[in-house]
Amino acid sequence: MTRAAASAPGKVILVGEHFVVEGQPAIAVAVDVRARVTAEELGGEPLVEVVSRELGRASFTGDEGRESPLYPVYVAAREVMRLAGRVGGLRVRVESDIPPAAGMGSSAAVAVATVAAVSRLLGLDLSAEEVSRIAYRAEVVVHGKPSGIDNTISTYGGAIAYRRGEGFLRLDVDFSPVRLVLADSGIPRSTGAMVAKVRSLKERYPAVLDPIYYAAGRLAVEVGKALERGDFEVVGELMNVNHGLLSAVGVSNRRLEELVHAAREAGALGAKITGAGGGGLIVALCWREDAERVAEALEQLATRVLVAPISADGVRYG
Repeated sequence: MTRAAASAPGKVILVGEHFVVEGQPAIAVAVDVRARVTAEELGGEPLVEVVSRELGRASFTGDEGRESPLYPVYVAAREVMRLAGRVGGLRVRVESDIPPAAGMGSSAAVAVATVAAVSRLLGLDLSAEEVSRIAYRAEVVVHGKPSGIDNTISTYGGAIAYRRGEGFLRLDVDFSPVRLVLADSGIPRSTGAMVAKVRSLKERYPAVLDPIYYAAGRLAVEVGKALERGDFEVVGELMNVNHGLLSAVGVSNRRLEELVHAAREAGALGAKITGAGGGGLIVALCWREDAERVAEALEQLATRVLVAPISADGVRYG
């Protein structure tokens, strides 16, 4: 084999962001907006060349080049090569439709697709668990100490419940009746700054904030139950409640509120901030037949709108 390809989906946190930092559960879903990677044999020097449609081109022969935005892709490929006893001679081509720095797991999807494509090229039959674990090593380069939720949902697809220190639980959900609509506020976000802001508020008012965190955790449990029984109206209502809890801890603003309420008024079952807040995206859960109407309403306010089916599949080969 001289060429192999794979793709992996992005993700959306459906409920639980921020509260997950303090040990409460969160639920993430894979969205069928994908990163695609092709790995191919490269004659000549024992190097790895990474070519990205979005980020250009770079070549790596060792640990040099850590400052390159393509270095994590090389790390994902390198870890697979080490398993195969290979030192180089590969080209990795990356194309991603997942918006970067939007809280949709772009880097993890690229890492998962890279691990899958390179392993297939080199004749390794990796399990899903192995693909996810190797991709996590590339995520460490990007995020320092990631939760592991992004590479897990990108590998397995569908929906997962996650709680820090307890790992992941896959949820059995038929998402075919619904779609997610994602709308970008156009406001740059800083995950670190927003996490620090929320942590500071909690430290100042623990007696007030602790019950909010507990409520958010119970909410995530109820959302998981509702998803598995296909009760998307309950999921939507609880997403709205979760948005209120996020507003209470200070991560909303006028633009995000406008987007959330526009989505609800256009027929969304529920809408909320997704990710760190302060900017970035909102997510709306809609019946499949209502998704375009909700998207059209959001296009009047947002800088970018995506209608995304939830992907039952994680990593795909070919």
